[in-house]
Amino acid sequence: MSGVKIGIGFGLWRDGLPEPIELCEYAENAEAVGLDSLWLSDHIVTRNPTLDITCLFAMIAGRTRRIKMGPSVLTLPARHPVHVAKTYATLDYISGGRMIMAVGSGSDLRDLAASGVPAEDRGKRLDEGITILRRLWTESHVTHHGQFYHFDDVTIEPKPRKGPLDIWIGGKSDAILKRVVRLGDGWFPALTSPEEFRRDMTKLMAFGEEAGRRIDPRESGVLLLTHIDEDREAAWRTVAPSLRGLPMAPEDIAARSVVGTAAECVEKLQRFVEAGCVKFVLRPACPPAQVLSQIELYGKEILPHFN
Repeated sequence: MSGVKIGIGFGLWRDGLPEPIELCEYAENAEAVGLDSLWLSDHIVTRNPTLDITCLFAMIAGRTRRIKMGPSVLTLPARHPVHVAKTYATLDYISGGRMIMAVGSGSDLRDLAASGVPAEDRGKRLDEGITILRRLWTESHVTHHGQFYHFDDVTIEPKPRKGPLDIWIGGKSDAILKRVVRLGDGWFPALTSPEEFRRDMTKLMAFGEEAGRRIDPRESGVLLLTHIDEDREAAWRTVAPSLRGLPMAPEDIAARSVVGTAAECVEKLQRFVEAGCVKFVLRPACPPAQVLSQIELYGKEILPHFN
């Protein structure tokens, strides 16, 4: 199957925080086996240890040469968009033009509260923030006076190497799909099934048609919890700690994850491809000591079926 792109994602580290050298090894090995991109889950206030992802991107940029990178997804309303524009333009410069931006309104309201942002303002702040990012990445001497942000004569240099970073928007609600049509370059849902992806893509394209914008169905991707093991039951036992706290029944989680034998995982991804999805981010749901072996399995058992 040509045209399919598969990346890797890392999240909350419920099973322990890897050492810095391990994080570098994850990125280096992901690049070596041919994974397309690397995505880091953004959190400010967490129950588990986490690291600031912009620091991690800078470290990874210095240890890799090809793999693209992006947040999955950045809680933009919790940050000032001028600071975000500067930080990610800098990351794009030091990585040689490999950054992608993915943003959301914030699924964890604690991040917003800790940043002094009322939850009811997050959608409007997200819209305004996206507009500011695009202007600062393409224009100089930018003046903006909106509902939430005010500044005069701001220039960001250097700007992203290849023009404004693509901005992907995470989430699955109708409001988010309409936001993708208005403001996004791509759509990036998580914890979705092939059937839901097909349904929501149909909605997204219809919203685009209503707004007079053609939506390219290839500019979308899904993030999926993943674990490969020759023993299917052992795979689910490994994944179990990563599922705690998710507001879904076990059977619903199974429909939205890629877990089991290599053949089962390939079959699930193929169902997504048949539903119209060609971009994937696989998030290893396992202790840090197993991540490298999972990356090796992605390279040997998953990628050959889709390249």
